[in-house]
Amino acid sequence: MQSNLSLIKKYNRLQLGLLMILSLLFISIIFINPSIFTYYFQYYLLLITVTIIGIPHGFFDYSVAERLFKNNINWVYYFTVGYIALSLFYLFIWIYFPLAALIFFLMISIFHFGIEELNHIEYKDMGFYQILIIGSMPIALPILFHSQEVFYIFNQIIGLNFNHADTNIYMYYLYFSLLSIALYSNGIKRSWVYLILILNFIILPPLLSFILYFCFHHSIRHYIYSIYQDKLVPKKYETKQYLKTITMASIFFATILLISLRAYGQYSFDIIIVKYIFILLACLTLPHLILNIYYDMKK
Repeated sequence: MQSNLSLIKKYNRLQLGLLMILSLLFISIIFINPSIFTYYFQYYLLLITVTIIGIPHGFFDYSVAERLFKNNINWVYYFTVGYIALSLFYLFIWIYFPLAALIFFLMISIFHFGIEELNHIEYKDMGFYQILIIGSMPIALPILFHSQEVFYIFNQIIGLNFNHADTNIYMYYLYFSLLSIALYSNGIKRSWVYLILILNFIILPPLLSFILYFCFHHSIRHYIYSIYQDKLVPKKYETKQYLKTITMASIFFATILLISLRAYGQYSFDIIIVKYIFILLACLTLPHLILNIYYDMKK
């Protein structure tokens, strides 16, 4: 039987291989026939991948909460109510203060991504500079290289129209200088994989680079470490059974919500998809981030 460490290395190689194959495929299509990646194609691909791969990785939060609060017999009720209440509070902010909510979402996403990218070291040893710069890649690079498309998506999410300003050339030099320092400090062997992600953010449309990063890098790595390092699969489940269960739960939830939004909403289906994906991710990311930071501090 393989050790957990060898399994982590094995699945990390497979994850990296899958990311490289998909990245090369998408980049090749962009150069050969970019018209294939219509906005509708990107929206539907975003919906499918986030529902099947992205959202289910948050189900491990229950196992994290059990480890943290199991001494309280009613932990599951308090945790569920608190998790939902925090998500609904943030949803309230989205409804009434969409621009402020979007900015806050981008900030917590940067912090969340940065911490996850540095999970090879303990939380107390993580530098704020590295967290900020490395975590900002999925947001800063698309804004720098695809600002018109990014702000078009932002306008769809928050329902406001605001124009983007042209980026000064020195901003590119400054950001890549800061990023180079952060990646070098993180270790050259660990950092070369980011060359693939950086190319994606520069070449691919923002939604496609987000799919590759969030689903095929961030989420799959979270699965690997949750299963084989932290052993967060509930004891009553086998790993495959648990993954199937949380995936089906995510699909069911997404289907019900999208049908409801389509039936009672006033938006076209593409806007419903992008609003649903990003606002839902924002509402789930806040309690997910707080819980996992607390967990990392306690480990």
